Amino acid sequence: MSFYGKNFIYDGKSSELYGLVCASTNGGEILSSAGSNIYIIEEFINRRETPYFYGVSFPEKLQFDISFYSEEPIQRQKVSEIEKWLFGLLEYKQLQIIQEDMEGIYYNCLFINPIISSVGNEVRGFHATCVCDAPWAWGEEITYTRSGATGSFTIINRSDNSRYTKPTITLTFTSAQEDVSIINASDTGSTAMIFDEVAVDEVIEIDCNLRTISSTETGIVDRFNGKYMYLIPDSNTITIVGTVGTFELSYTPAKKVGS
Repeated sequence: MSFYGKNFIYDGKSSELYGLVCASTNGGEILSSAGSNIYIIEEFINRRETPYFYGVSFPEKLQFDISFYSEEPIQRQKVSEIEKWLFGLLEYKQLQIIQEDMEGIYYNCLFINPIISSVGNEVRGFHATCVCDAPWAWGEEITYTRSGATGSFTIINRSDNSRYTKPTITLTFTSAQEDVSIINASDTGSTAMIFDEVAVDEVIEIDCNLRTISSTETGIVDRFNGKYMYLIPDSNTITIVGTVGTFELSYTPAKKVGS
């Protein structure tokens, strides 16, 4: 556990309310998860010295041990409040460590296997395992907006995910058009998103992760070719045939900061 004596915010509530900090009682070197482990997918066959390589997957979510301590003994009624706040929750919550080099970074996580730490029958802290929803932490949402979007332009994908980043896209049209197509030309082999018969003031929202689409006009499912656009790492050249009044693309970047 690599945080030492730092305040934190979990589920929107500051640890300062209870006088708690993320801390470690260990001295010297501390080894912790980097959160970037991969599983190599390959197959060996007879009379071939090297395997067929099919790619990689992320087999593990990031998880690490974490401890919370108080300089003063924690009263038993406060113990109940803290446990209700931190443990036994039903969904992932954001954990932010108040540390200069982690500004704008959070873990989406749950705490499991909680243990109370007591000294002389006085509660001084808690130990638990932090289990994240992904192999990494997350950064603040990034939004790219372009007005009068047509032709080609570049978007830099700042996510640490070495695979696809799947954004949400909002298209606002200021003119009626028979068809508009949008493609990430940097993603070789991808197919353009195509929208037929868009109307004046129509707003189309596309969630490329959930693969859903909605519009302020009717019949968008029938007017959409069912293809979704993803971002590759680093530079992406977006090409629009037609004109989009406002093109807005948002994504939450993965951050491989470990634990």
